[in-house]
Amino acid sequence: MLPDAWLLRIGMLMIVATGVIQVVAQLVLSHMMDILPSPSLSRHPRYYMLTHSVTAVVILMIGHILQVTMWAVVYHFHWDEFVDFNSALYFSLASFTTLGANDLALPPNHRMIGALEAAAGMLMFGWSTALLVGVVQRTDQRPPP
Repeated sequence: MLPDAWLLRIGMLMIVATGVIQVVAQLVLSHMMDILPSPSLSRHPRYYMLTHSVTAVVILMIGHILQVTMWAVVYHFHWDEFVDFNSALYFSLASFTTLGANDLALPPNHRMIGALEAAAGMLMFGWSTALLVGVVQRTDQRPPP
């Protein structure tokens, strides 16, 4: 049996919205890396290496929290799936991280969305990992002799 086209449209819209939040987080991260002094040019390179790395992690985590919250809003307020928003948020976080929530589940007609959230979460964490590697490489550059 093929998944409901309406459900797939909602899933695709959610994936697009998740990607938009990720792009915004990437833009904020890029802007912050331009604002912060370059470690290789400063008198305190280790301090600025730490500052760049921690800033990157915080910005990317805020993006992921917004993404997870957006999915939870759909589960709880649009579909009225969980008894409270905290349960929807927990389920969403567990799905997004691909951990899974053993004690909570979506009904059969909405399970495809949970799987799509897990796929989106894997992509977003991979994307964030690539961004963090870029920050570390950028801050670990040594000035030319």
